[in-house]
Amino acid sequence: MLNDQTKLRSTNEANPKMNNNFKSLVYNSAIKRNPILVSGMAVAPVVVLADTFMKSVSLVITFSLLTVFTLLVSSFVSQKIVYTVRIILYALIGALVYVPAAIFLNAVMPNEIVEMGVYFPLLIVNSFIISYSETAFFIENKGNMILDILFSVLGYDIVVLIFGFVREIISTGEFNGKIIAMPMIFSGFSETYGGFLLLGIFAALFRGIILLVQKIKP
Repeated sequence: MLNDQTKLRSTNEANPKMNNNFKSLVYNSAIKRNPILVSGMAVAPVVVLADTFMKSVSLVITFSLLTVFTLLVSSFVSQKIVYTVRIILYALIGALVYVPAAIFLNAVMPNEIVEMGVYFPLLIVNSFIISYSETAFFIENKGNMILDILFSVLGYDIVVLIFGFVREIISTGEFNGKIIAMPMIFSGFSETYGGFLLLGIFAALFRGIILLVQKIKP
């Protein structure tokens, strides 16, 4: 009886720690180290392609599919291999992942893939894969690594979707073909230079909000 009570107490003490660790991992992956607004990873496809919400959806799907599977397979590459060779292997793995992904995505959304042009295959060597794989993901245990990858990608995806939504409205005065009563339209934001500018504004606001929240917290 005493042993059962001891085990129950140990379990109850462990659960809050596990919850705190999980919350910390989610916060660090999706917010504190947000791949696009904090680290500036894989920015080019966003500013070039994500000028409407639906294009952002297409980008999110392709980016997530290619990135997650490439990182998961690449995690089995031995860290004892020379760094330069490892990077080449990551690119080769990305190319292998690209083939079935391209077949699947061309069958599901052929028009969107055509619109992405050269940026679709270039996603297999995006900076998110090359940089984060060595500095964050592959130095963690497998369980944390998988969660870190998923929530980092999710953090990237959420930003891209919001970015595409805002960019479409303020640059066209429409959303998915439906006219929205906007007092002013900034058509320049639909261009690549406008995308860079708007993403910079997003990053500045995001960091400002994080700093404000940190100051408010006791």
